[in-house]
Amino acid sequence: MPVIISALIFVLVCLIVSIILRPRAAVANKRIDEYLLSSPPQAWGAREDAVPSFVDRVLLPALKSLGGTIITMTPTGVLEKTRAKLDMAGNPRNFGVVEYFGTKILSAGMMIPLGLLGLRYVELPAVFVWVAIGLIIGIGIWLPDIILQRIIESRQISIRRSLPDVLDLLVISVEAGLGFDGAVQKVVEKTTGPLKMELARVLEQVRLGQSRAEALREMGRRTQVPDLISFVAAVMQAEILGISIAKVLRTQANTARERRSQRAREAAAKMPMKLLFPLVFFIFPSLFVVILGPGVIRFVELFKVLGK
Repeated sequence: MPVIISALIFVLVCLIVSIILRPRAAVANKRIDEYLLSSPPQAWGAREDAVPSFVDRVLLPALKSLGGTIITMTPTGVLEKTRAKLDMAGNPRNFGVVEYFGTKILSAGMMIPLGLLGLRYVELPAVFVWVAIGLIIGIGIWLPDIILQRIIESRQISIRRSLPDVLDLLVISVEAGLGFDGAVQKVVEKTTGPLKMELARVLEQVRLGQSRAEALREMGRRTQVPDLISFVAAVMQAEILGISIAKVLRTQANTARERRSQRAREAAAKMPMKLLFPLVFFIFPSLFVVILGPGVIRFVELFKVLGK
């Protein structure tokens, strides 16, 4: 209960400070900052009439208020790197840069009462107590970065695994008579996952007037998946040289399938080495106890009888 009360007090104080100390910028600068740093638009392909969740209605505005207190003091390079990472993660929960920094503040604030509660049961000198509190706050600030990196890696793996199937569907659609944009639209309609969302975003950018090559190039920069970047480069080269897009897509599909098979064989080859540690330290001792335990007990009882 004290931990919950401390966390609520911390959040309330941060909200009050953010309201009082928020800089009063000009209207134009404020609109630019909101456009560049606030939550991204609704997820590509999502329903416009969907009812906002509790996260969208309550949590995101609160995080935006917390993040606004430090966003003006953050270097531009850090903001750009954070925005790029959020794009690589697919903007989970429609998080923008401001909301992400608000998450860092909230995480650090939640770690403080937990750390103080733990330090109550450990006797340390005053200097070490302050050092421990600093480390706890640092862990709270670093924790969202770890989670974001895990989301990025998981999303990249999902895109890499689904790419061969998406390319097969593109090949079938193009050979059936559809253009490249129509084939991509068919993929968006028939598939699910992060790659479908990225392709939907490409179609949206093309509809808004951006060139197809630039939209595909941005998709490669957002995802940072080597297989997808190779596919984008092949499609762009085919458009420049006038090569049949169907042949290029079929070649890319075969290459992607072969890469997926190679990764599966590589993972299978690494499996014995990964199983060695749990076998030696966990499974083998248990087997020895089960198999040799009764015999050891018999020998001990026999030696006791002989000793008498």
